[in-house]
Amino acid sequence: MSKYVRRTRFNTTPQGPGMASLIVKGVFVSIITSLVCTLFLSLVSLVTENTYIDNYMQYVMVGVTMVSIFIGSVYATQKASSRGMVIGIMIGFIYVLISVGIGMEMSQESISPFVLANKVMAGIAVGILGGIVGVNL
Repeated sequence: MSKYVRRTRFNTTPQGPGMASLIVKGVFVSIITSLVCTLFLSLVSLVTENTYIDNYMQYVMVGVTMVSIFIGSVYATQKASSRGMVIGIMIGFIYVLISVGIGMEMSQESISPFVLANKVMAGIAVGILGGIVGVNL
């Protein structure tokens, strides 16, 4: 006897993880990457007494931020396999907001709207790039 298979009206395929959970995971991966890189850079700065590193630390930290957003976006969109730009935008935007919020809280200084817009646009651009790369991997 053959087994009876109930047919549904619509072909339903199993869904992967939701977009919100992928964004949260991507932001988490970005933050962890940033913390690991920052810890490594602080150890290098402590071990070497070179003022050359301290002069360019601001630019190195911008690079660490961009690499962290890129890695988080690639990680999240690789799991999603679609909507890479949207997920990348959200990861970049949320990461920058968290980063600026923590920085403002620690330094007790305000940030100008132009600087905030510059950071948000750079984070979104890197997030889009990471999203495109992650979908195509």
